[in-house]
Amino acid sequence: MIDCRRPLTRQDALDLRVLHATDSFLPNVGGMELAVADLAKAQAVRGQAVAVATAVHPGAPSREALDDVEIHRLPMTMLRLSGAYAEAGRYFFPPVPDPEFARAFSGLVKQFRPNVVHVHGWIVYSVLGVARRAGVPVVATAHDLSQVCATKTMLYLGIDSCSGPALGKCTRCAFAHYGVKGIPVAAGLHQVGSRRHPQVAEWLAVSSSVAAHGSAPRLVDRRPMKVIATYLDDDLLALATDSRTADPPAFVPTTRPYLFYAGAMGTHKGVDILLDAYDRLCASGVEVSLVLAGLPRPDLRIPDRPGVVVVQQVPRTDVVAAWRHAAVGVVPSVVEEGFGRVAVECLAAGTPCVVSAIGGLVDVVADGVEGLHVPPKNPGALAAALRRLLDDEQLRLRLGAAAPAKAARFMLSTVLPRLDEVYMTVRSRSA
Repeated sequence: MIDCRRPLTRQDALDLRVLHATDSFLPNVGGMELAVADLAKAQAVRGQAVAVATAVHPGAPSREALDDVEIHRLPMTMLRLSGAYAEAGRYFFPPVPDPEFARAFSGLVKQFRPNVVHVHGWIVYSVLGVARRAGVPVVATAHDLSQVCATKTMLYLGIDSCSGPALGKCTRCAFAHYGVKGIPVAAGLHQVGSRRHPQVAEWLAVSSSVAAHGSAPRLVDRRPMKVIATYLDDDLLALATDSRTADPPAFVPTTRPYLFYAGAMGTHKGVDILLDAYDRLCASGVEVSLVLAGLPRPDLRIPDRPGVVVVQQVPRTDVVAAWRHAAVGVVPSVVEEGFGRVAVECLAAGTPCVVSAIGGLVDVVADGVEGLHVPPKNPGALAAALRRLLDDEQLRLRLGAAAPAKAARFMLSTVLPRLDEVYMTVRSRSA
């Protein structure tokens, strides 16, 4: 058994065999998917044995290698239920054990022989029983508010900030969000989740906002959560300053400054609020363009309008270049972001960022230090903050100069040693 009181050695880290279990993984692309992929690859580069378990995907093989990481896409009972999923490949796990996945995961545990299982999402309920029987400790990272909220947003009926979980209220809200299937989702999270969550050896949260909501929907079952921010590949900082991003990408305007947004183009991300703020800027005489890069969403149609550029399927290099050459970056979310990955990308490029003062974005961008905070759902305040930065070059330069140092705090090289300590501690307790 390793003595957790002594400093960790490189050999300690190499002795770890880490099995990540995640609700969703590549080729799906999102904050959690990218974070888990970056983490697993970085651990494998250091010489650790690393594997990833997730759900089957119609566009990916059941088993493959991602660099030196084993990827296992396992079957699910939920897939046999007609109408359970609206989108092929986007298969969320239920907040109760999925029997077919649990059986397949048990076989993987016997084959891979992990000494730590690191879970990400509702897959935890299908993993805990298997890990407990195998004597393997489980570390769980909350990337969002799904550990306490069935809709993962803490918005009651999708409109108002929720005052806190309660079974009746959560059931009504989940029904409005998911339809009939929302009822068992909310009930399962409230009942099974509260009983199972204490079995997790260590709860981690990607931001202080997520940690503040706790680890379970009932107060009596909540355990403290350690804040370890989500992680981006260190290559991001290098990419933000190298020759590949020295010139602006072809899709951005070159005749006048532009604002840049990257991410899903939906109302939950506040893109409609941003468009309203942009119209106000233009009406006040400000000459600036707005560039939106990301995937369209059915809840928001963006009509053609002067000054607005919309692009899709943008390579990462071009996204970073667009951040680098933007006058100001914008992250106007109206729901509590678990973290705020795109805000870190903006800061890494040395560009000041205006963010909604909500959720994990508050951890990433400090008001008046690397960017500015605005109230969510307030286009007038957003327009005023953007104009303030566009009109004040010295402020813009000061905030941009401070941004890369803040982004460095969220790089894998900074986060990995903290995760090693957590792994070694739970492994020692288990032994």
